[in-house]
Amino acid sequence: MPEKNSLRGVSVVIPTINRAAVLVETVRDMLNQQFDDYEILIVDQSDEINAEVLDLIKQIDQPRIRYFKANFKGLPQARNFGWRHAAKDVVLYIDDDIRTGTDLVRSHFESHVKTGADMVAGGIDEAGDKPSHLPTGSFNWWTATPIANFCATTASWCIHGKGCNFSVRRSALDTVGGLDEVLSIGAALYEESELALRLYKAGKRTWFEPSARLLHLAAPMGGCRVTKDWPKYMFGLAHNRSILIFRHLKPWHQPTALLRLLMLGLSYSRLDLSLRPLLATLRGLVAGRHAAAMLPLNAELDAIECTSC
Repeated sequence: MPEKNSLRGVSVVIPTINRAAVLVETVRDMLNQQFDDYEILIVDQSDEINAEVLDLIKQIDQPRIRYFKANFKGLPQARNFGWRHAAKDVVLYIDDDIRTGTDLVRSHFESHVKTGADMVAGGIDEAGDKPSHLPTGSFNWWTATPIANFCATTASWCIHGKGCNFSVRRSALDTVGGLDEVLSIGAALYEESELALRLYKAGKRTWFEPSARLLHLAAPMGGCRVTKDWPKYMFGLAHNRSILIFRHLKPWHQPTALLRLLMLGLSYSRLDLSLRPLLATLRGLVAGRHAAAMLPLNAELDAIECTSC
């Protein structure tokens, strides 16, 4: 692992799917960063190639952006592909629908250098967010629930980051094997939390840095959307949450976490006016328990690097 004072640059990885308009604004913000040693890797799983982003690439004197048209689908898959093709020592993951100032990349890099953290969770502003009394980036082991509060303004050690704004040392990703692509089911819930828990178990540390801040737009089009097909949604949620429960929780935490999961299934059954969400929860729980016993999936995936395609 590189020493904390010898880290070499930042690779900004932007997974995207069917968000052409907002992606362009995100890329423009990332091109305006006041930091020299960084690159931008766009992993595009959209139906069509983003011609406007390709035009931006042509206008840049130095090859700071690399654009990949993916032959696969899945958020963890896109994150892993970006990490595998990153040239720098810190991998910064952001969403394709963010706006930020000029210091995002610098703040992430300097936080790694100053704290020696393996993961840095950045500050996030979203519509309706208000800071709470809960510790930022904590984890409720009794219910298997990641606690966010990333709109907070006080830096601290934490356990996990949120998918639209977190960075990891490439060496730490190498150590734990990247993200588990099995968690791409549904809206890819908890995929970044599961990675953070594996880092935590491996003795890696995570720092919350509120100055590494962005605005998350939560654009309504494209992306990994939360569906209103409640049985489908609950299958994905139960599958992924069961991986957290059976892979990372102590035996004495599991009963209450499973009870909480079943209560969620009941709540959505009331909303759906049927037993289908609860039955889907049970099916997801069984499938997730099986997946939890397996090694994290990190497949070799294919994409075309484009400059004018």
